[in-house]
Amino acid sequence: MRPCFLFAMESEAEPMLQKAQLLRTEQIGFSKCHFCSYEGKEFYVCVSGIGKVLASAAVTGAALLHPEIDAFVNLGIGGSLDASKAPLLCAVVATSFVQHDMDTTFFGDVPGYLNGLNRVKIDADNNLVGLLQDSCRDIDTLFCEGIIATGDRFISEENEKRRIKERFGCLLIDMETAAFAEACFVRGVPFACLRVVSDAVDHEKEYAQFKPIASERACLLGLRFLSRC
Repeated sequence: MRPCFLFAMESEAEPMLQKAQLLRTEQIGFSKCHFCSYEGKEFYVCVSGIGKVLASAAVTGAALLHPEIDAFVNLGIGGSLDASKAPLLCAVVATSFVQHDMDTTFFGDVPGYLNGLNRVKIDADNNLVGLLQDSCRDIDTLFCEGIIATGDRFISEENEKRRIKERFGCLLIDMETAAFAEACFVRGVPFACLRVVSDAVDHEKEYAQFKPIASERACLLGLRFLSRC
């Protein structure tokens, strides 16, 4: 397998890039794509930038320029919507993805409905999910499974978080994952995601404190996943 690890931010990818051998770097539109090697395994690290459009563009550009990529895996951090199930520094292995800000209910659709794809949820690739779960077990990391919700807005208001959780049954919220998933889905490329909880209760305080730790853990799990490919 020749995977491409997708990150939204450079700070999330940095722990992986520090441990790997960097072979070359190229600019693909707005995103940076690094070709790397680690313990004899070659892989890509692509940093998209924040938001759904940049996420989709990063997948599309990398897939077109590097058809040898046969799987995309999003790694990074995210905010928990249920601290009892996805506590601080827990790894969330996504089962499916929704876009909480997709709204064509005016036309009679349900919230989150993706016109053209004719669905609300996009499922993660089962084989990749299994490898991510095994990677968590390998290094004794607490993990859970659940739905990740994505939207082009940072959600800080607790009532809105509660509404999104109740509507979609999601455990984690971010600004890229479901867009990565949709871009992979339309291209027929396997996709999965693991995000480590950086904030679960006091979101502002916890995010500032635990973002580096959560990023480091996500990258370690990604490298463990690589060893299983």
